[in-house]
Amino acid sequence: MISKIRTFVESNTDYKYLTIFAAGLYPFLHYFNSNLHISNSWQQLVFMLGLCFVIPIILLKLSKFIFKLKFLERFESQRLAILNITIFLVLIGFLVFNYKKKVTVLVIVLSFILGLILYKHIKKIVVSQLIISLVSAFTLVPVMIFAFQQNNKDWAILEDDILKIKLQKTPNIFVIQPDGYVNRSEINSKPYELDNEYFYNYLEKKGFMDFENFRSNYYSTMTSNASMFAMKHHYYSNTFSKTGKTFNANEAIVGKYNNVLNILKNNGYSSHLMTDNSFFLIDRKISNFDFINVKPYQLPFVHTGKVNVNIEIDLGNVLDTISSSRNFFFIEKTIPSHIRHSKASSLGALKERERYANRLQEANDWLTGLIETIEDYDSEALVIIVADHGGYVGFDYTMEAIEREMSPIETLSCFSSILSIKWPRDIKTNNLEFRSNVNLFRSIFYNLSEEGILLKNKEKNESYIPLREDGKFNYYKCIDDNRNITHEKMDK
Repeated sequence: MISKIRTFVESNTDYKYLTIFAAGLYPFLHYFNSNLHISNSWQQLVFMLGLCFVIPIILLKLSKFIFKLKFLERFESQRLAILNITIFLVLIGFLVFNYKKKVTVLVIVLSFILGLILYKHIKKIVVSQLIISLVSAFTLVPVMIFAFQQNNKDWAILEDDILKIKLQKTPNIFVIQPDGYVNRSEINSKPYELDNEYFYNYLEKKGFMDFENFRSNYYSTMTSNASMFAMKHHYYSNTFSKTGKTFNANEAIVGKYNNVLNILKNNGYSSHLMTDNSFFLIDRKISNFDFINVKPYQLPFVHTGKVNVNIEIDLGNVLDTISSSRNFFFIEKTIPSHIRHSKASSLGALKERERYANRLQEANDWLTGLIETIEDYDSEALVIIVADHGGYVGFDYTMEAIEREMSPIETLSCFSSILSIKWPRDIKTNNLEFRSNVNLFRSIFYNLSEEGILLKNKEKNESYIPLREDGKFNYYKCIDDNRNITHEKMDK
């Protein structure tokens, strides 16, 4: 092998196509290594193949003519090196670091300069790129095996007698999810210490019942919503322990394993998803919702994030066109969200708390406008405001929660989440128990159906978190069924 590499490096042959292929291979493999959990559709695969291999070949062909221009023809001998380094660095910047336009221009200029300097060593660079690609390919194999083996059917299947329950009451249902909105029970105390009473007073005047001490069962948007809509615990069975990435969660949020939607559809409901981001849609899996405000052409292929839509306008447009009964809406907005994700981007615990407080005011304004719109459409709708998790205030950055054991205050900051419900006047609300997301809809559907089977098989109101230890993730129960803070390692 070493002799073949030496022969390749010392050869006078250009190996143009291999040089260009090597430039795109590592970015291609590295991207899927890190993002296979959200990039597992054939559309995304085709896009990546085109981006990393087809476009570079086209650039190779075009560069032959471009470098005949007077001010570039002197660099013809460095052309291949310039192309290789430019393609490699630009793809890494776009796929890994999500560079903006100005930074990308700087990378192109730097690549041009490096190509001029290193062109005599281009074959050594190609060999290096192929070696790191081989390493990436080896690490991708177990990720792919897990992705193909992971099946939501193993954990998200409900008994037929639950899926086939008949609702005696069928109001319009609006589930509003302000991402990271902490519960009233924690917002007034450390580390939040925020005065939010004016908003709770507004909700009370509008007829909402607030449930203090409510919490999420999982620490992230995807893991929390998957269990909430499946109405079951997944216990991180869909999370790859080497990377902490969760696979196929969207099948339980917007797809066929969303048991909430399955029950509602069996009762004649139409369903609508309103969101301002691509989290639930980027993998382009078949949706179980009848309407989604984000169109396929608006979805990015590689990075999740904000989508250029206006939830309020989209909701108003839909309400103007639908029938007046049996409608279900899931309305999700990334506000107030949580503190910054990584240590590198963090402003520190105190500054992050200030940012959260400012976004909380924005969230209140958004919620107030949304409630008024819904009330104008149907004053007797069932409106549920429920967050996916807490705001992580008190931490320096969000990922700190999975890097060390949390204190009790930090645990509640992570999992405490708002639940406030406005019931139609003709629905009794006696003896209601709402303690965590996983059982939310069991209680909701019991109140609409009075089917005792929903309460007989309730899930435990426990909360779980992954913790990075010795190069992999272990999983811990951090809140038990009685709301006691604990730190118990799960057998998994």
